Amino acid sequence: MKHLLLVVLVLSLCAPVLVAQPKVKQSLFINLTSDNLDRASMAITLAHRVLKEKKIPVTIWLNVEAVRLVNKDARQNMYSDARTPLEKLQAFMREGGRVMICPMCMRNLGGMEVKDLPEGVIVSEMDLWWDALYAEGARVLSY
Repeated sequence: MKHLLLVVLVLSLCAPVLVAQPKVKQSLFINLTSDNLDRASMAITLAHRVLKEKKIPVTIWLNVEAVRLVNKDARQNMYSDARTPLEKLQAFMREGGRVMICPMCMRNLGGMEVKDLPEGVIVSEMDLWWDALYAEGARVLSY
């Protein structure tokens, strides 16, 4: 009888822990500032893996020099897998990833206009950028 009472007491104390808590929706926001081939490769590869393997929504925000990665008319270097950063970003977008670009950086640093962007790249107005960056459960990485 004492053992049964002890088990009931222990279970009643653990019950709040055992109740399923609603899971906070997760997302990943990658702030990519560089058009350096190695840094960009790390960021894009990680973003794509998280999207595919963990099924977590991922947004890559291109700003500062990274805007040059999506200039569809510019000559681009290739990674060791024989793909350009643009090709890797396009594959990421086909899988459901979002790529946003800073409009001021696009114009001032990249010398680009909307017509220079490939299909799927989003010019990030403040509200859109803000919603992705400050979403509940969002994690931010910077490259």
